[in-house]
Amino acid sequence: MNMDNILRTDFFNVLPPEFITSMIVMLIIIVLSFVIYHKQKHYDPLKDSPKGIVNVTEKGIEIFDNYVTGNMGPDFSNFGGYIMVLGMYIFFGFLVGMTGFPNFIYLGEDSLMNNSHLFSGLSNPFTNIAFPLDIAILTFAITQAIAVKYSHWGYFKQFIAPIPFINLIEMWAPLISLSLRLFGNAFAGFCLSTIVYQAIDGIAGGWGLVLVPGVMPFFHAYFDVFSGFIQALIFVTLSMMDIAQGAPSIEQQMEKVSLKNHPQNRNVA
Repeated sequence: MNMDNILRTDFFNVLPPEFITSMIVMLIIIVLSFVIYHKQKHYDPLKDSPKGIVNVTEKGIEIFDNYVTGNMGPDFSNFGGYIMVLGMYIFFGFLVGMTGFPNFIYLGEDSLMNNSHLFSGLSNPFTNIAFPLDIAILTFAITQAIAVKYSHWGYFKQFIAPIPFINLIEMWAPLISLSLRLFGNAFAGFCLSTIVYQAIDGIAGGWGLVLVPGVMPFFHAYFDVFSGFIQALIFVTLSMMDIAQGAPSIEQQMEKVSLKNHPQNRNVA
């Protein structure tokens, strides 16, 4: 993304194709959410056994809730939904970028009817640094909010002790690490796949493209499906670690829950 375009107002001439891919991914997640909500409304847990998408959803929620609680502690039991959607957004971004969905609504110079871009495939959104940076900023903001919630005014002491302003510089390291790790892996996979496509296209004056169905599925299976899953897992895991570092340890959280649930500490009606 050209940083000089940030202050421009003719947005339909500056939005990158990766933005469209990102919107498609979010639309898929939103539609899927409405479908699950509709199915859930007609499901009675007392009479029916879960099946189909309802069963998959319940299993997914259970897995993510346990994963979040095990890595962050019981204080973050309500973070399962956020972590689940974040992981889906990253994984689906890799999958949509793999499909080569044609860019019928290209947003760039001479938008809409630019012949050189109209039917080009939409790329993985994370090959544009802006999108890994966006979700990394979201994690960074939640991390600081959690730190303020638990430390209160003590949060600001870290910026003056033991060495003034050192932590003010170090606090940006997770943001840079999260965004560049996702961007680097997505962009590397895109470059390698593109090189192979170009090499095949150069065989026998373009006739080498008949080899694509037999060769490229292996590259896409690794660089898009497998890598997408791994990158989603790494990103959400590191996000959980960063967010939870400002909270009490899991042992302290468990102790607090035990004390709260102790019979002597319960309010007797």
